[in-house]
Amino acid sequence: MGGGVGNVISGIASSRDNSVIHQIILLEQPVHRKFLNIALAAGVKVVIQPGGRLLYDLIKNSDITIIHWWNHPKTAKLLRYFPAIPARVVLWTHVSCLTAPALHPRMLLISSMVWFTSPASYEAEEFLALPPGVVQEKTGVVHGCAGFDHLPGVEPEEHAGFNIGYLGYVDFSKLHPDFILFCKEVGIPGAKFILAGDAPAKDILTKQARKQGIKNEFAYLGHVENIYQVLMGFDVFGYPLLPGHTGTTENALLEAMAAKVPPVVLNQLAEKHIVRDGETGFLVSGRQEYGEAIRYLYNNPGKRREMGISARDYVLGKYSKSKILQSFYAGVEIVMKQPKKRICFKDIMGKTPAQWFASCLGREGHRFARSLLAGVDGQTPEIKRLILNCSPLLKGENKSSVFHYAREFPGDPMLRTWADILRESSENDA
Repeated sequence: MGGGVGNVISGIASSRDNSVIHQIILLEQPVHRKFLNIALAAGVKVVIQPGGRLLYDLIKNSDITIIHWWNHPKTAKLLRYFPAIPARVVLWTHVSCLTAPALHPRMLLISSMVWFTSPASYEAEEFLALPPGVVQEKTGVVHGCAGFDHLPGVEPEEHAGFNIGYLGYVDFSKLHPDFILFCKEVGIPGAKFILAGDAPAKDILTKQARKQGIKNEFAYLGHVENIYQVLMGFDVFGYPLLPGHTGTTENALLEAMAAKVPPVVLNQLAEKHIVRDGETGFLVSGRQEYGEAIRYLYNNPGKRREMGISARDYVLGKYSKSKILQSFYAGVEIVMKQPKKRICFKDIMGKTPAQWFASCLGREGHRFARSLLAGVDGQTPEIKRLILNCSPLLKGENKSSVFHYAREFPGDPMLRTWADILRESSENDA
């Protein structure tokens, strides 16, 4: 219930509509309780880690079961052992499916409906082979945010110097691998880089900045409850993300724009569907343009303020709570017109946790499929290279990575094998 997903779940479940009863089921203990507490305060029933029988009854007695999907290992297990009972099942994907992970196209076919959180998902290769019209018929877009109507009148806070801010997970499963080089390209003496969010990559970034001879200060704030208090101190939102990242609604980006902080982002994936270049922020092609855009905003404070106001107006108009609720309940109405049916995911996913993991990797899937065919004892140097060259998204400690699955299912020999291959390479590089 943390981050953007927790925000949208609590926001929709807490909306005042007596004709709809929401129940929230958490498959693991929440790390952060902010959004959970919002839902509880609104009287929403929350069930944490239900046993098999209780989970069965909750699904059976619900008109619609909405599964928030990004290939999390616990969600994979839920789908593999989904009860063989009639149900209306919506898969609400909180990843773009443009990279890994990506929803298996047959899951789209058998679910009652699939909701994307960005129109970028319609560009996904995974769905191109499906019959014409099926994707449009079986899907809709419900942005993964709770709406921004509740925002206070946010005004920039006066401060010394020039602050370039980042909000979100500070890790290379999200950050551009050359993040420090992007910072170096800015070239503004005295500029301060402020990173707010859990920061497992802090030590690596510190070493990289020192190696590059960057004199600017880097401030790591850790997890922040009152994000707008932090955003009011930003002059620019510097948000260069990993090419091939999984993000969709990008709540951190929207929150910065809503706080009148003009963003500078790469012209890719979900970002290009959110930022209007030159109007609500800048879309750039790489490090050089990134530095140029930030220096332009530094040297033109009037334009910076104007762009910040345009960004806020755009976000409050397009991502209002009423529009989010409208798209959510429009999807609900479509699903409610369908009869309940038995939905079986196990034939798509396979029998073992390693197969569950590999079944939803999109363009990365071939690497792990070949490794699975070879078995634990058949990992040739060529196959190991395939695994080593997989997306950085699959090499992190969390976020539905190899290591995440291996921790969740320690008894799976193939997951252990993949983790050992990646770990050995990492240790050798060190």
